[in-house]
Amino acid sequence: MKFFIKTYGCQMNVNDSEKMRYILESRGIHHCQSEADADIVIINSCAVREKAQDKIYSYIGRISSDKKIIVAGCVAQSEKDNILKRCSAVDFILGTHQYFKIHLAVDRIIKGDKRDVFAGFSKEWKELCPDMGSRESRVSGYVSIMEGCNNFCSYCIVPFTRGREKYRPFQNIMEEAEYLSNMGYKEIILLGQNVNSWEDKSEGFTFTDLLAALAEKTDVKWIRFITSYPGYFTDDMIKVMARFDKIARHIHFPAQSGSTRILKKMNRTYTRQDYLKIVNRFKRKIPGMKFSSDFIVGFPGETERDFELTMSLIKKVEYESLFSFLYSPRQFTKSFLDPDKTGIEVNKERLRRLQILQQEIQVKNNKTYIGKPVDVLITQRNPKKADEVIGRTESYRVVNFVSRSSVGEFKRVLITNVGPHSMRGMEVND
Repeated sequence: MKFFIKTYGCQMNVNDSEKMRYILESRGIHHCQSEADADIVIINSCAVREKAQDKIYSYIGRISSDKKIIVAGCVAQSEKDNILKRCSAVDFILGTHQYFKIHLAVDRIIKGDKRDVFAGFSKEWKELCPDMGSRESRVSGYVSIMEGCNNFCSYCIVPFTRGREKYRPFQNIMEEAEYLSNMGYKEIILLGQNVNSWEDKSEGFTFTDLLAALAEKTDVKWIRFITSYPGYFTDDMIKVMARFDKIARHIHFPAQSGSTRILKKMNRTYTRQDYLKIVNRFKRKIPGMKFSSDFIVGFPGETERDFELTMSLIKKVEYESLFSFLYSPRQFTKSFLDPDKTGIEVNKERLRRLQILQQEIQVKNNKTYIGKPVDVLITQRNPKKADEVIGRTESYRVVNFVSRSSVGEFKRVLITNVGPHSMRGMEVND
């Protein structure tokens, strides 16, 4: 038997796919890179927006009838009944807390058992560390440290697909991080829906303690974390990040809106002023600190004034990059039944204006790099140009340049040209 995994969504989903691959490969079931070569297709799904959810149903409909299909992840958790009704081709459904049973699902499919669902929530952390061969990257290593969310933002389906927050023990996190370091990984990326809410009560450790321990005990160039919640930032955390250079001078810092009124409707626990104070404290303590963010346009009740406050926040912070989306009603959430009084065309126009502004900011930011050398981590060879590689700066700027160097190497690159989404340079020796 051979299996193929199609992953949609966030880095947490990618890491869950790595774990499922590890489980199956350790039992002699072979992974393949092509759906066409597989006997079993595993779809690891995302439900954060309606469009992402619709992609799952569309993909299921395109899979050859001779394949066995397992739907896993967030859509499997929230839409299990609809999948059973709509998709007769699906053989098994595996919820977000049940990925570690992937081998049982495959066993039952091989035996010809009737279709079934594993979708129960668990309060316990299931410990699993994929080996190097099961990971997507040999450069960037994902380490899950927590899962779920207790915040219940009024637009967000995560508490209903990932459950309440649960935290991985400190010692287990350190063991996986040290394994990745010893295997030559260049960066470690800590994962969680509210990564900076992590704690280990039995050891008395906070997220700040974890960052410090990782910086002290692992031999990696960069430590990153995704996704952080603005309501949980403390001065101690900023001090630790300032103390250790290997904690990347870039964080993903979702604002969602620049309007305090809308933030309150979203059930976010901070104001516009709170958010900007944190950004300013970072910039004072850590020169060169960069931010990326998420924004929702068209949340129910958003006025033109609210939207202009979002635009002004983007201008103030000057993000390195943004993920911006139209509001998507999600079943089970508090805002699901709130009417859209603004209209889709107005909201689409606002999103267009926001994205144009951000593109202008990115061009402006990128131009400041021209003529300067920067450290670049090579992440892949350019699939379209054999003599080129693609890399990333510490602030996640994409850099293309000619090089014979290998994936995973750091190179000094002089930036010669820029666009809104990437930069071009030439390798130099300092």
